[in-house]
Amino acid sequence: MEVTVHKAKTQLSALLKKVEEGESVFIRRGVYGQAFRIVAVENPPARCLEPVAEWKAQTSVSDEALWESEWDEE
Repeated sequence: MEVTVHKAKTQLSALLKKVEEGESVFIRRGVYGQAFRIVAVENPPARCLEPVAEWKAQTSVSDEALWESEWDEE
């Protein structure tokens, strides 16, 4: 089965179901554009709820500022 990007956006759930059933689904950019195939992953990785290490290194949160502001209000 081959669909355009517009049709894929409006019917994504149905297309994913067809892929799960074993049908080949291709999404094409326009009529003559490049085509992309949707494939099911056999053994998907476990969902990771931990932040990405690079993001964790770039961010920091300090609770001290929050506690100090609460005590100053009284």
